Amino acid sequence: MGLIITALLLSIVGTIGFTIEDSVESIPTPNVPNSVFFADDPVQSNPLALLVSANAEITWDRSDVFLVVGDSDKKDQCDGLTFIERVNQNTEICTSRDNDFVAIGDDNQSGFTWSVKSGEYYVGIGSLNEVSEDFELNVDYEVKMTLSATGYFALVLMLFSGFVLNKYQ
Repeated sequence: MGLIITALLLSIVGTIGFTIEDSVESIPTPNVPNSVFFADDPVQSNPLALLVSANAEITWDRSDVFLVVGDSDKKDQCDGLTFIERVNQNTEICTSRDNDFVAIGDDNQSGFTWSVKSGEYYVGIGSLNEVSEDFELNVDYEVKMTLSATGYFALVLMLFSGFVLNKYQ
């Protein structure tokens, strides 16, 4: 009976989910126009991605800045660019027009949504036009975690097991 009750409670909590809200303030903004610079540390991954869906909604307070999420290969590619390659306006590599990022947001009003996966991902920032050196950015984010389809399947198996064990006791 305990297995049945646990499965039902977990499915209710998993359906409702829970949300983490936070903000990061005073992020220094690069002043190389339309070029991405990544954080040194990766964002926290979702080790339970098979059972739990995590969706992040990110907004920021400046309209002349864009944010991206990239994997470690994309971070290495952008970090390896020389200054000449960064200011070259004829390329789309590591700019706001690059489609190889996992997620990109260039509108601070709507922000962007990213489905957090398991793995090593980095947040990058870039300015759409040149800004002063003392410029700082404030970012708000909200991560909503709910049960994934696989998580519901596991709970159905748990519920079925509870019924079988309860019937044959």
